[in-house]
Amino acid sequence: MTLPKEVVLTALRCCRDVYPHKQDYLVSRKIEGHTILAVEGTNETTDWVTNLKFLIKRDDCHRGFRNNANRTLASLVIGYEALDPKRKLVIAGHSLGGATATLIADALWEAGNTNIGLVTAGSPRPGGRRLRRRIKDLEHLRFVHGDDIVAGTPPWLAGYVHTHPAIKLKDADDTRFDGVADHNIGDYVTAAEKYYSDKRVAM
Repeated sequence: MTLPKEVVLTALRCCRDVYPHKQDYLVSRKIEGHTILAVEGTNETTDWVTNLKFLIKRDDCHRGFRNNANRTLASLVIGYEALDPKRKLVIAGHSLGGATATLIADALWEAGNTNIGLVTAGSPRPGGRRLRRRIKDLEHLRFVHGDDIVAGTPPWLAGYVHTHPAIKLKDADDTRFDGVADHNIGDYVTAAEKYYSDKRVAM
């Protein structure tokens, strides 16, 4: 079942809003029947160190991303904040948060929690082909804005892949290449709102 438009847009806005909170994640229950768990993306210097730990993989996943996912899962289990079986859990993240969200979804999916969805924006490749096979049936809306350079890392030559096809969001100025500027979460939200305002994708 396709995630409703308002759920997707709220998930992306939560990805934007989690940054000022200086927390690992933000939980929103604004949409009836859904809980949104937005995982924080790259924000501090230590996050960039995590991003660069791509040469060593654990369980076919990027080691730094897996460590972030385990840390967030541990705090969720302690607080029982998002694990309400009556509501669909939508895990979302931008940048490092997108890769972390993917691995959280993988862990929950493998544990038999199938009432989940995944929304990512500008996520790097989180792992290898085994990860992609494990969650191939998970609903994942993977957005890539313009020429976002982060979506092309870590290198596929090192065995890293995306788990699902990309939904391309147009850059407001597509006459230039700016892979760094296109990674901005605010621009992702604006571009997604424009994407969903098109009647052809109205849901």
